[in-house]
Amino acid sequence: MNYIRFSIVFYVFLASVGILITLEPAYSQHLGGRNGFAFLRLPTNAPQAALGGSNLSLINSNVNLFTANPALLNTAMHKHASFNFVPYYTGVNYSTLTYAHKFNKAGRWGVALQYLDYGSFEETDATGAVVGSFQANDFVVTTAHARSIGPYTVGMNVKLAGSTIAEYNAYGLLLDMGGVFKHPEHDLTIGLLIKNAGFAFKSYTPGNNLGMPFDVQVGTSFKPEFMPLRFSFTAHHLHTFDIAYDDPAYNTIIDQNGNQVIEKISFTDKLFRHFVFGTEILLSKAFQLQAGYNHLVRQEMKLENRMAGAGLSFGASLQIKAFQMAYSRAYHHAAGGVSYLTLISNFGALIKKKESK
Repeated sequence: MNYIRFSIVFYVFLASVGILITLEPAYSQHLGGRNGFAFLRLPTNAPQAALGGSNLSLINSNVNLFTANPALLNTAMHKHASFNFVPYYTGVNYSTLTYAHKFNKAGRWGVALQYLDYGSFEETDATGAVVGSFQANDFVVTTAHARSIGPYTVGMNVKLAGSTIAEYNAYGLLLDMGGVFKHPEHDLTIGLLIKNAGFAFKSYTPGNNLGMPFDVQVGTSFKPEFMPLRFSFTAHHLHTFDIAYDDPAYNTIIDQNGNQVIEKISFTDKLFRHFVFGTEILLSKAFQLQAGYNHLVRQEMKLENRMAGAGLSFGASLQIKAFQMAYSRAYHHAAGGVSYLTLISNFGALIKKKESK
C-alpha cells in the first residue's frame, strides 16, 4: 500500500513538472545576468563541475549531490561532511560546506552553506575620486530532506539566499523539488527537478523586483553493462525554448553598405543549448575520471574567432578509506578555466575506528 501511495505522489510530481513547463509566462526569467541570485546556478563541487556543471541523476556517496537535486540524498551519505573551494576569476572565492545525516524516524536530512566573497572594491564619488571601499558577497543556506519507497525517491531543498553590495542587501526564499527513479536491476537513473522556485522578500532598493533563476530540469545517468563508462544527459530550462542571450549591441553584424544585420540563431543551436553531457570513466571503485560538455556555456562565452575550450570540463575523484578527494577544471572563456577542489570525510567510519581502538 505504501508503495502504491508513493507511486501516486511520484507521478503527481511528474504531472506538476509538465504543468509548470506550460506556464512559462508565469515563471519567465532572463538568462545573461538579468535576474537576482544568479550564483545559485553555480555547481557546488568538483565532480558536478567536471560533468558539465549540471547533473541531477547521478547517485553515489558524494554528499554534495543534494545541492543539485534533493532526491539524490541517500543513506550512503550518512555522517558525511564536505568542504569545497573554488578560487574563481579576479580574486573571487567560492566555498561550500555540506553535511548529511540519517535519523531513524525523521529520515534523511542534509544542510549546506554556500558563500561567495567578491572581495573589496574602491568607492568613488561623482568626480571619480576614491572616498573609501566596500565589500560584496552572496550566500545561501540550504536544508534538504528526502524519502524513498522502492525505486522512487522524492526530496526538497529549502533555501535562504542573501546578497550584499556595500550597504545594499537582498534576501530570497527558494525551493527545489526533485524526484529520482532508480532502476532496480540496471544501472539506470532518471531524475526530475523544479529548481529555484521562490521570491525575494527584500530587494536592494525599494521597487526593484528581483526575478529568480527558476529552472525545470530532467536528466538520466546510465552505465552499459560491460563498459567501464557511465553517461549522463541533463536537459535544463525546459519551461522556455529560446534561452540564447539576445543583446542587440553584440548580436548584430554590419554588411558592406553599413547596415545592421541581426545574426540569427538556428533552431538546432537553440535546442542544444538546453543540454549538458557528462561521462565518467570508472577505472576502479576508488578512482574515476570525469568529462563534460555544456553547449550553452560554449555558445555564450566563446570568442568570435576562438573557442578556447569554452563549455568543456574535466576532473578526477579518488577515495582513500574514509576520505574522498576530487579536482576538476571547467573552461568558460579565453581568460582561463576555473578549478574546483572537493574534500569529503566519512565521520561515521572515523568514529567507529576510534571506538574500536
